[in-house]
Amino acid sequence: MSHVEAGYPERQLDDAVKKLRSGQGTSALVSAENGLQAWLERFEDDDPFTVDMARALSQHAEVLHRWGDPDLAVAAADLAVRTFLNRRDEVNRTAGARGRYVPAFMKAGLIAADIHQRFGRSSIAASARGLVQDARPMVSSLRIEAPVPLLADMTLARALKQVTPAGDERAAELSREFARAVTAPATGCSLVTSSLRCTSADAPMVAGMFAAAATATSDREPAASLRLGLEAHVLYAHQSERQTPELRYNMGEHGPSRARVLLACSQICAHHGLRALTLDLASWMAGTVAALTPFAVIDLETRSVAHTCISWHAELMTATGDTAGAADAREALRNLDAMS
Repeated sequence: MSHVEAGYPERQLDDAVKKLRSGQGTSALVSAENGLQAWLERFEDDDPFTVDMARALSQHAEVLHRWGDPDLAVAAADLAVRTFLNRRDEVNRTAGARGRYVPAFMKAGLIAADIHQRFGRSSIAASARGLVQDARPMVSSLRIEAPVPLLADMTLARALKQVTPAGDERAAELSREFARAVTAPATGCSLVTSSLRCTSADAPMVAGMFAAAATATSDREPAASLRLGLEAHVLYAHQSERQTPELRYNMGEHGPSRARVLLACSQICAHHGLRALTLDLASWMAGTVAALTPFAVIDLETRSVAHTCISWHAELMTATGDTAGAADAREALRNLDAMS
């Protein structure tokens, strides 16, 4: 499927905002990634962004503000604000245009102000608040979702630092090199999606590194682990959506690590009372495990991963009163056991 087909980016971002409101954070992040990446593909490197691109950036920032890397969120918000200001004549051309774009401008400004303030960039935050205040008479009411407390200040850069083993200077140096390769200063606005952290060819490898670090540290660094796990999932899911051959044809290689990290993240969220996100992650995990079934027939490790994941899914379905879902999970476990 072409990612620049008519209406695809808009549908993805609208869907992302709906999922944001329903608490499906994992799915919201994936839809936002797919939508904004598709928007970016419409522009050459030196093309000026349009006012509709600014609105797309604002929607993307809204999703990331709650669930995503704050550095990506504020970069998207800042870029949206700048683009709206550059296109102010188009924004103010008609009442319909103002109704469509001013709320998006204000949301981007509020998100920028919040994140810049939390990360100590007070003067930038004040400027953003001033812009929002100037526009407020045009909009009667406006609301943005607050960041999830567990993830509010957990950037990917911070997460990578926190999961690096203490006292191992070689590991610390490698971690710093990797962090420099996949992160960028938020104020530079050079990274607005997870997929821009690396090339498409490198995405499965980078996702695997994020996933391995997240799985290994889920007990001692839950916030950092969850950030890394969500970043891994977004990369995996976006490449799957693009039908990248590496993921499409090498599920046996990448699937187990993807399932493990979704399991770890779901369990972290359950422990921290994030029920909707727990179930959303578990749903993605179940889909991944289903795709692994052919490999579980011949590979003992894959079968073990699938068994652990399905057991967790059955536990969640039972706890939420989904008797049909729990029964399906138990049947899947019996089928796995029959492979032994």
